Amino acid sequence: MRKASNVLLRILCAAVDFIIILVPIQFVMMGIFNVSTRQADLLFQLLFAVYGTLATEYFGKTFGKYLGKLRVVDTSGQKPVMLYLGLRELSKALYLVPYAGLVLLAVSGMMMVVRKDGRALHDLVGNTQVVFAWQVEEEV
Repeated sequence: MRKASNVLLRILCAAVDFIIILVPIQFVMMGIFNVSTRQADLLFQLLFAVYGTLATEYFGKTFGKYLGKLRVVDTSGQKPVMLYLGLRELSKALYLVPYAGLVLLAVSGMMMVVRKDGRALHDLVGNTQVVFAWQVEEEV
């Protein structure tokens, strides 16, 4: 039961991050600049990856993970290398690709439930894992 709640918490944290990037981008790009939906989606995917990479690099977590008291660490429990964070976030952006993204998202969700370590596809790509913030010692 505890594993299911951890997976649900990760999903909710990702949804918060998704919404705080999606709404402003869609509003600005489509409402103010009158770009097409596909162009706005492409910019959203890029900025979603950049946001996740930079927020994790400089703050140790995104806003959604902050609310859920989660952190991204590498498999040894240390701060991940920025290159791997970028790969992790770019692979998460693939979940937003029509049709194939839903399949990848479903596979990742199943992996979080089934795998003993709870790592999803994007965690494997970035050699990272998501842990509770209290499990990681704060850097001095």
